Amino acid sequence: MSRLFARKTLLGLGILATLVLIITVNIIGGNLLRGVRLDLTQTKLYTLSPATERALQQIEEPITLRLFISDRLTREVPSFAAYAQRVRDLLRDYAAGSRGRLTVEVLSPDPFSPIEDRAVAYGLQGVPIDQGGEQVYFGLVGANSTDDQEVIAFFAPERERFLEYDLTKMVAKLARPKQRTVGLISTLPITADPAAQQQGGSGTWLIYDQISQNFKVQMLETTVTQIPADIDVLWLVHPANLPPATLYAIDQFVLKGGRALVMVDPVSEAAVSRGRMLAMQGVPGPASASALEPLFKAWGVQLVADKVVADRRNARKVSAGGAATRVQAADYLAWLSVPKAQLAENDSLTGDLQSLSFASAGILEPVEGATTKLTPLASSSVVSMKLAADKVRGQPDILGILRGFQSEGQALTMAARVTGPAKTAYPDALPEGAAAEGRVMESQQPLNLVIVADTDMLEERFWAQTQNFFGQKVAVPVAGNGDFIANTLDNLAGGSTLSGLTARTVIDRPFTAIRALEQAAENSFRAKEQELQDRIKETEKKLADLRGREAPKKGQPQTASLTPEQAKEIETFRADLIRTRAELRDVQLALRTDIEALQTRIRLWVIGAVPVALVVFALGLGVWRRQRARRAAQAQR
Repeated sequence: MSRLFARKTLLGLGILATLVLIITVNIIGGNLLRGVRLDLTQTKLYTLSPATERALQQIEEPITLRLFISDRLTREVPSFAAYAQRVRDLLRDYAAGSRGRLTVEVLSPDPFSPIEDRAVAYGLQGVPIDQGGEQVYFGLVGANSTDDQEVIAFFAPERERFLEYDLTKMVAKLARPKQRTVGLISTLPITADPAAQQQGGSGTWLIYDQISQNFKVQMLETTVTQIPADIDVLWLVHPANLPPATLYAIDQFVLKGGRALVMVDPVSEAAVSRGRMLAMQGVPGPASASALEPLFKAWGVQLVADKVVADRRNARKVSAGGAATRVQAADYLAWLSVPKAQLAENDSLTGDLQSLSFASAGILEPVEGATTKLTPLASSSVVSMKLAADKVRGQPDILGILRGFQSEGQALTMAARVTGPAKTAYPDALPEGAAAEGRVMESQQPLNLVIVADTDMLEERFWAQTQNFFGQKVAVPVAGNGDFIANTLDNLAGGSTLSGLTARTVIDRPFTAIRALEQAAENSFRAKEQELQDRIKETEKKLADLRGREAPKKGQPQTASLTPEQAKEIETFRADLIRTRAELRDVQLALRTDIEALQTRIRLWVIGAVPVALVVFALGLGVWRRQRARRAAQAQR
C-alpha cells in the first residue's frame, strides 16, 4: 500500500514539476525571445525585406505612425482581428529596426470620441459595422518632423498580401520628402485617356497614379530639343515618330550620364484601340508601332522588326471563337504571364517579383560587335517562336495562331538592362533644330538603361484589378508590372529604397502535370476540330458546285433538285459529322478523366500523408518501447 502511495505521489509530483517547467520555459522564452520568430513561408511573408530594412536605416528625422483600429471591429470580425494583429506586429518590427527614429501609436476611435474626430480629420475611412450605422476604423496616419503626412485610409482585406509594400512606401516618402523627377515622353494617353474617361475614371492610367506617388513626373513634349537638367531619369513610352532633334536630345542626355527607361512596342494594342476612338472623331491616333532608331543601334540593341513573342508555355487563357466557331477558352500565345523562372533573379529590378504580364511584346537582341552589354530581365520560355506582328493586329485569329505554332526552341528577350560604353548616333551633321551646345561624341560614363519591348504591360487590365470597397477604389495587383516600373525608375534615379521591395503576393503554384495534360489534350482537340472544319468546308464546296450545276426551278424546294448521289453524300457527311463530334467528346472526356484522377490522387496524398505519417511514427515508437522493455526484462533475469 505504501509503495502504491509512493508511486502515485511521485507520479503526481512529476506531472506537477513538468507543468511548472513548461510554464517557466514559456515565461523565460517569452521574455528572452520576444520578437524572435521562425518564418518558414517560401516568400518570407513574416520577415522584413532588405528594401524595408534599407528604408528604416535611411530615416534621419523622427517619424510617427498612428494606427487607428476600432476595438469593436477586432472583437466582432475575427478575420480583421488576425489582420490587425499582423499590422501591429509589423509596425512593432518597423519601430525596432529604425534605431529609435520611428514611433508607433495605437489608438481606438470609439464612437463620438475625440479620437474618432481625429481619425475623420486625417481622412481615414469609416466603415459601417451594423444597421445602426456605427462606423469602425482601421487605418494608418504617418507624419514626419516637417509636417508631411501620408495616409492609408483603410486596410482593405484585399491588400493584406501587400501590407509591407504599402507601409514601406509610406515610410520612404516620409523619410525622403523631396521627390526625384521623372521626365516622361509618351505618345500614349497615359495622363488623359479618353477610354478611361468614358468609364467614369479620372483619365489617368493606374501606373501613372502609382508612379506619381513616389516621383515628381514632368511631362515633356515629343518635340523637345533639350532634356531639362533637373530630370533624374527619362521615361520613354511608345516613342513613335519622334523628330530627329528630339532623338538627338535623348542621345546627348544618355551620353552625359542620364539614365532612361525606354518602352517600345512592335504592336501597341493601346495605340490601336485609342486610334480607333480618335478616328471616329476625325483626329489622328498614335502609331501602332514604335522603335528608337538610330539610338538603339548606337546603344548596341535591336528590336526585331515586325515580330512579336509567341510563347506556348506562358500563354494566357482567353475566350476565342466567333461566328464561324463556338466560343471557347484557348491559349493566346501573344498574351503572356511570365513566371519568376523567366525573370532575372540576380537583378534588384526583378529578383523578388513573382510574375510579369506582357501583351504582343517585341524581341530584343544585341547588335553584333556592340560595345555595350545586354542583360535579359524578362524572357519567354524556350517553347517560343517569333510571330509575325500582322497576326496580332486588329482582330487576331487566336485559334489559328495556336494551330500554326512551331517552337523555335529558344528563349526570347522582352526586357533587358543595357550597360557599357557607347558613341553618339549622330557623329556627323546635327539634325535640324538640334541644340549644339555641350555636344559629346561618346558616353562620359557607362550607359545604364532599361529597355522593354512592350508598352501594353502598363495598361491596368493586364496587371491589376480594381475593386470597390465601400465607395473607395482599391487596386489589387495580379502581376508585378507596377512594382517593376517603380523599381526600375527608383533604381535608375539613383535610389535604392524601393528597389527590391515588392508586394508579398501569393505565389501562383500551377499544377504542372495537370497543365501538361490539358495542353496535350487541347492539341489533340484542336487537330480534331480543324479536321472537322476542313471536312465541313470541303463538303459544302462540293454541294455548292453540284447545286450550281442543277439549280431548282422557281417555286421548287431546294431538296427537290438533289440527285440520289447528292443526297447520299449529304447523309455520308452527316454521319461523318456525328462521328467526328463523338470523337471530340471522347477527347474532352478523356481529358477530364485524366485530370480528375490526378486531382484525386493529389487530394488523397495531401489529406492522408500527415495521418499516415503519425500512425507510422506511433507504431514505430510502440515497437521500439516494447523491444526496450523486453530487453530490460531479460537483463533483470
